[in-house]
Amino acid sequence: MFSSTLRAIGSLLLFQLVSSVPTPQNTAPPVCDTANFDSFPTSLLNVNYIGNYKNLYWRAMTVGSSTLQVTGVQAHSGNNVAAWSFDSILSQGIPAMLADYQDSETESFDLCGFAYGCALPTGQGTIAIPSKCTLTVTGHFADGQTINKVFKYTPKGLREKMVKTPDGFFSEFKGLKKVTFETRGLLGIPATAVGLIDDVSYSVKLKA
Repeated sequence: MFSSTLRAIGSLLLFQLVSSVPTPQNTAPPVCDTANFDSFPTSLLNVNYIGNYKNLYWRAMTVGSSTLQVTGVQAHSGNNVAAWSFDSILSQGIPAMLADYQDSETESFDLCGFAYGCALPTGQGTIAIPSKCTLTVTGHFADGQTINKVFKYTPKGLREKMVKTPDGFFSEFKGLKKVTFETRGLLGIPATAVGLIDDVSYSVKLKA
C-alpha cells in the first residue's frame, strides 16, 4: 500500500515536471526566394523594365547584362542585374520593390538580402565604369513607419565584383509593403551613379 502510494506520487510529480517544460519554439529562418533576373532578355539597344516579377513589382528598374560589357560591375550570379539610373527615376519614380500593384496577390514581404554595386551613368554600351556610391535602403510598413540601412560601395578597378549584404543585416525588414532605394555617387549627387543589385532574397506573405 505504502509503495503504491509512493509510485502514484512519483508519477504525479513527473507529469507536473514534464508539463512545466516549455515547448520549443520554431526559430527556423524564413525560406527566402531569390530574384536573379537571368530569365530576362538583354540588349545594348533596348531598355527592358522589370515590372511584375516573382510576386513583387520592381519600379524604375531595368535589366542589364554584365556579359555585354568589357568593363564594369559583374553580376553576382548568372549574367543579369537589376539597375536604376537618373533616367529611369525620371520616367517611373523612386526605385522600389512593391507588394501593392495591379492584380497583386502579395500582402507583404520580408527582405533577406542582396548583392549590390554602382557604376557611372555611361548609357547603354560595352563600356561601363564602376563607381563609388552610398546606397540607402528604406523599408516601408503598412502603418507608414519606415526603417533604413545605409552602406557604401568602393570599387578599385574597371572590372569589379558586387558586394553581398551580411546575413541578418535586414533582420528588422519584416512585414513590408515596399522597399525603396536611393543611390548617391560623386559629390553626393544621385544623377552621378547607376545603382545595381542582384540575387535579391526575400520572403512573401500572400493574401488570404
